[in-house]
Amino acid sequence: MLGLNERLKDLYLHGKSINVGIVGLGQMGLSLVSHLKDLKGFNVCAVADKNLKKINLLYEIFPLKEKEIYTFNDNDNNNDNVYDDISRNTNLNTIQFKSIDNLNLALLDDSSKDISYFLDFNEEKIKKINLAAENGKIIFTNNFYVFPFINKLDIVVDATGYPEVGAEIAFISLLGGKDLVTLNVETDVTIGPLLKKIALSRDLVYTLSAGDEPAVLKELYDFTDALGFKIVCAGKGKNNPLNFHANPDTILEYALSKGTSTKMMTSFVDGTKSMVEMACLSNATGLIPDCRGMHGPKVNIADLLSTFCLKANGGILDKEGVVDFVIGDLAPGVFLIYKSENKHVQDVIKYLNLGNGPNYLIYKPYHLTSIETPLSIALAYFERQPWIVPKDGGLVSEIITLAKKDLKAGDIIDGIGGYTVYGLIEVYKEAKNLGCLPIGLSSGCVLKKNKSRDSIILFDDVEFPNKEKSLILKLREIQDKEIQGLNK
Repeated sequence: MLGLNERLKDLYLHGKSINVGIVGLGQMGLSLVSHLKDLKGFNVCAVADKNLKKINLLYEIFPLKEKEIYTFNDNDNNNDNVYDDISRNTNLNTIQFKSIDNLNLALLDDSSKDISYFLDFNEEKIKKINLAAENGKIIFTNNFYVFPFINKLDIVVDATGYPEVGAEIAFISLLGGKDLVTLNVETDVTIGPLLKKIALSRDLVYTLSAGDEPAVLKELYDFTDALGFKIVCAGKGKNNPLNFHANPDTILEYALSKGTSTKMMTSFVDGTKSMVEMACLSNATGLIPDCRGMHGPKVNIADLLSTFCLKANGGILDKEGVVDFVIGDLAPGVFLIYKSENKHVQDVIKYLNLGNGPNYLIYKPYHLTSIETPLSIALAYFERQPWIVPKDGGLVSEIITLAKKDLKAGDIIDGIGGYTVYGLIEVYKEAKNLGCLPIGLSSGCVLKKNKSRDSIILFDDVEFPNKEKSLILKLREIQDKEIQGLNK
């Protein structure tokens, strides 16, 4: 991170910029577009959203006199469900995803296979899009599949939050030769290790974004770990109330008051988002949950040290080296508890009024979400490095799927932020041994048997109606076989 500011200024002084494409104009995507507009060294080159009516939001950020927008509609019906249509592999005028039946790791590793191997496209329309981009126009489209064909584009940012869509954005970006910065933690905890492998095989960067809790915690982790301290616990302050059984109806007014979608807010309130974020940190560091779902106590900053220590010392932990979350005055910040047995180090820390030890607290009382994303973009562009990415060897933690209510055979699971299920963090090996269904794969599954409220949903409990057309399922199968197998 050090020096990125100067390198961006130098890039700007030489008349250059990092050309960025953003997928998703929700709360995070919109704020990122607006922020990049004001930062020297960045250029918003392309934006994609399922709803073309959101072009009005772009015109608020980029008045016509400042920046012309080239609108590309690739859906005859012009409805608001283009992402769902793409996931079902329906006909698109310009770009069509080819069959995934023969997709395998060897094919993904073969850098001679570019995106045209996987996508059919209309060459004439792509030429028009590139001409508009070269003339300085922003490309706005409802089909993010066009992004790999925009020659000027350097880096793609996924700001959607949907696992299935995130898989497709990542796949077409990396196979299209574009670096990927993602705010889509939901996709990362499902197939992140494989996406990392694909990126590395093509000398590209795949990374989670700076600014989200996992990234901020990774910064604290790297700082303390590099100094030789032992990590006791790393965690986040939960911003919203916790109710595992919340759904888009019960939190409607709350979501509106916060200016976010009911689906996203439901994932916050039912705890799934916190589970996903801490699984992301777990996969990046090797820290694990102390128990399924973590403890999540109601604790303020002043009591973090006395709470997150071993039970033998009066705390709640069975082991050290764990992830967790708290409800209290830390939100929206993060914390990390570390320890040192070195008496001379303890003396220095005591002298600095940071406690008597052997456990110590470091915390950050905020995180800036998408506002920090430009740092990840710059690090990938200049240094070819990720900000935070899964460790080698595959997933360490999994987000398992549980029923929010009594469900019946034939019910369709609506995935993260819906009415039917919520997620809890579990150690990957345990989740695998139990046969748990990852929540990132749950959307669209059909139950084969009744499930009672709060019961775990297993792979054997569901059917995948569109399995042959689901890219995320295919990629997960490859990851489980070729990468997670290394953990056996």
